[in-house]
Amino acid sequence: MTEKIRILILSSNPWSTGRILVAEEAREISKGIQEGPYRDIFEVHNHGAARPKDLQRLLLRYEPQIVHFSGHGSKSHRILLDGPNGRAQALDQEGLKDVFTFYNKHVRLVLLNACFTKTQARLLSDVVDYSIGTARPIGDKVSVAFAGAFYQGLSHGKSIRDAFRSAKLELGLTKMPRSRGIELFVRNNINKRDRFPQISTDRHIPAISPGLVKASVIVEVTTIKTVQQTILVRG
Repeated sequence: MTEKIRILILSSNPWSTGRILVAEEAREISKGIQEGPYRDIFEVHNHGAARPKDLQRLLLRYEPQIVHFSGHGSKSHRILLDGPNGRAQALDQEGLKDVFTFYNKHVRLVLLNACFTKTQARLLSDVVDYSIGTARPIGDKVSVAFAGAFYQGLSHGKSIRDAFRSAKLELGLTKMPRSRGIELFVRNNINKRDRFPQISTDRHIPAISPGLVKASVIVEVTTIKTVQQTILVRG
């Protein structure tokens, strides 16, 4: 049985920040996934009003391969989650990197769909295979449209790289303002032909080369011929 690709959506919209369309974004993600032929391999877990203390608890519970942040980023380039009394609480950049260093055995993509997250995404690319962030403020419509198009691409069998490119092209078609600052970062040791999430999530299992398969077939055919010759001699 193929292992499910688990997506953990963490959304946050504290009352002390401007109101954004986090619910609409989660809906577009689910819609995008459901539209593709590979919909059944994905499993979405959506958690709103996420607090810093929720992060590890949810990473332990679901062991997601994809973590999606939907919310705000600060001008100091930190993710904002719900804090005490409904106020925003910033996550320490190195602290967040340390968390994903610990959980990178299963987390392969961290998507920070919020303003000013490029620096954090670049830091995370040292410890997770793929990370996405923004260099500047992005509008609600851009965030929602990008998320929907990106996950639609994954559900149609595209790799992370191709789904990212497809989503950017989608934004370009409608000429949405403030959509050029979304960037993808890839860990140094990731092969350009990596097809995650459509291929097995265990990236440590080596692929079987076509040459090896061909050699195995030749050996098998040779063995069959030898057996047939032996039978003829004995007859």
